[in-house]
Amino acid sequence: MLKDKPSSTKSSFGQTLWNFCNVLIGVGSLSLPFAFKYSGWIIGLSLLFFCMVATNYSARILIKCLNYKEGLYTYPDIAMVAYGKFVKFVVLALFTFELIGVAIAFVTLIGDSLYVLFPNTSLVLLKIISWAVLAPLTLIDIKYISYVSFLGLVSTVLLTIVIIIDGVTTHEQPGSLLNPVETELFPINLRSLPLCFGFMIAGFAGHSVFPSIYLKMREPDKFTKIVNVSYTFSIIIYILTAVCGYLMFGNLAEPEITQNIMSMSNHLQILNQSIVWLVAISLFGKFPLVLDPVNLYIETHYLSKVNKWICPHYDCPLFIRFLSRMLISIIVVLISIKFPNFDRIMELIGSFSLYAVSLIFPCLFYLKLYSNNLRWWEWLINLLIILVCAILAILGTIWAFLQN
Repeated sequence: MLKDKPSSTKSSFGQTLWNFCNVLIGVGSLSLPFAFKYSGWIIGLSLLFFCMVATNYSARILIKCLNYKEGLYTYPDIAMVAYGKFVKFVVLALFTFELIGVAIAFVTLIGDSLYVLFPNTSLVLLKIISWAVLAPLTLIDIKYISYVSFLGLVSTVLLTIVIIIDGVTTHEQPGSLLNPVETELFPINLRSLPLCFGFMIAGFAGHSVFPSIYLKMREPDKFTKIVNVSYTFSIIIYILTAVCGYLMFGNLAEPEITQNIMSMSNHLQILNQSIVWLVAISLFGKFPLVLDPVNLYIETHYLSKVNKWICPHYDCPLFIRFLSRMLISIIVVLISIKFPNFDRIMELIGSFSLYAVSLIFPCLFYLKLYSNNLRWWEWLINLLIILVCAILAILGTIWAFLQN
């Protein structure tokens, strides 16, 4: 059983902290200045801190639910024991939507990053070229490419540093911290406010993999400390990126801050190009990691059936596996080409899926499994989180579809 593995095979405190930060800190920070354009300072900072505090809490109660009884190892396992097969199916559907959506966002971001580096090349062509590199990576054993994912954390931290360096080395607007552009305390247009909801949650949502990280800890009693340290580090990076990016570009902020950085002509171009390259390269490593659970689920449940249909007289699992993974990667790239807006994708994933997986469901699981042991104020906190997040999720999802 996973919970009884020898401590020598489990992760140390430092390794676990690294894994946690690597899950949390990534592409979610790229759109925060853009989100503040819709929210203004007051609501933007309030929402960001609410998402940080609420997801910190939900991460801890999710692991408490994981320890409710022996034999629980994954998020769907908790859903099954709390509410049965139907909710487990809903959770699996949300997971699939989230993972496919994130993969689409990665392809879109890779294409956009390459486009700012090669503006005279067709964006569609850049995505097709990206697919030619990404598709073979999905065939490689994850253990050989997972180390590349650490570039996601490194690139995000370096991106924040580059934004600050850019901002303090110029007086020209836009793009200066010494001479910031005009910003707003409150939203200019309240009708656009829900468009920021999905962006705010994106940087704090890793709950689908938290149980796996927890079960690999050598010292599981230090999980709360891991959560607090990693969330503190995350909010520091996000606040710096959001505040500096919004001060520098204000209402001119693009859906990806890298687009604004590259628009600063003749200003530290080598440094700016280097960080954009690093962001793009890190996503090549994360793409197969994100799609791996989807690929494994399909191959576990459907590979033998498809094998009998395509090759009724031969056993050719490797060929079917190749076709399956190529097809999924093609679908992801085609959707990215059809719907090229990174901001729309992140709004939809964040609002439709991440609020549910990271906040609403953990609170529902906790209320169900520990209902007899909770005090009134714990009920109140969890119900308030569920109510607030349900409103944010519904409005954010509707506005993501209605946006022109």
